[in-house]
Amino acid sequence: MYHLLVVIIIICMFLYHLFAIYFKSKVAKYILKPGTMVFIVVLAIYGSSLDTAFSMWVIAALTSSLIGDVFLMLKERWFVHGLISFLGAHLFYIAAFWGSFGQDITVQTSVITGVLLFFLACCFFLLLFPSVKKQGGTKLAVSVAFYIIIISVMVWSAILVGVGILIFASFLFYISDAVLAWNKFKYTFEGAEYMIMSTYFTAQILFALSIG
Repeated sequence: MYHLLVVIIIICMFLYHLFAIYFKSKVAKYILKPGTMVFIVVLAIYGSSLDTAFSMWVIAALTSSLIGDVFLMLKERWFVHGLISFLGAHLFYIAAFWGSFGQDITVQTSVITGVLLFFLACCFFLLLFPSVKKQGGTKLAVSVAFYIIIISVMVWSAILVGVGILIFASFLFYISDAVLAWNKFKYTFEGAEYMIMSTYFTAQILFALSIG
């Protein structure tokens, strides 16, 4: 059953890219985007004994992401709600990493990695800022800034715990959101949605598999 779920998720991903993106079917998007995440949540639940804090935090993060997906499919006025949902997902992932692996983190590595990621986050936000403020004003700019900080902390936390699958998943999530933000606020380019969704779904699958 576990391996069957993985196969179903991969098929759903393929169908999403084919019908929702290539053929631009809204019906396919509304079904397959949250539908794929539902299967990923089921995969996480099925592969976990649900007796560890790590598994519960990861499942909470996946569920929050599912809610965020639904908001982002709705009208533009729901974008901030989607942002908040994904913000919650990153906070849940951070709780999972620190709650389970925090004792293995060294201070020197923490500082160096944190400074590098903070610098990257600041540079990226400064590039986005004029367009973000133009589209949504100060409120949206602050929301986006806070979101970039939190996802950077999530990636930082994954690096510090030193677990390969978590590091890879967090970087894929980071790339997905970076491309989404660039495509939405700075420069719309062909192929962006393929990059956004392929990295996003793969990241979430890896997070689900990490508790299997």
